[in-house]
Amino acid sequence: MIYQMIYFSTAVARLNEAQISDLLKQSKANNARDGLTGLLVYHDRLFFQIIEGDRDKVEACYNRIQKDQRHRKLFLMWEGDSEKRAFDDWKMAYECEATHASSLSIQKLKKNPSDVTGGDPYIACAIQNVLSDFRELR
Repeated sequence: MIYQMIYFSTAVARLNEAQISDLLKQSKANNARDGLTGLLVYHDRLFFQIIEGDRDKVEACYNRIQKDQRHRKLFLMWEGDSEKRAFDDWKMAYECEATHASSLSIQKLKKNPSDVTGGDPYIACAIQNVLSDFRELR
């Protein structure tokens, strides 16, 4: 079984490309070390993230995120077990509409999240629901 957490939060301040790059570099290193995979979306000070892996590692990652001073209004949308990973080989899939560093398009995620999530219907539904109202989440 794979444990998954889905949360969103608001950044205290808008992140520039260098800060996003640093965040991604550290996240990918931590996730590779801990065997975690997932998705991170950042737009207009909003974060949406799915983290998956061994339960203790996912919870430790979420605890680090809770203590991160770059976030406020952290909201855990869902946590639970899944039979398989939705983001199998992605140490951290990343999307940011404001830069060219994106791995995915938000429009593609909104239209066909099942193509991205390995067919996990719950994760696909969560992505679609959150991204459709992403700007109003603050």
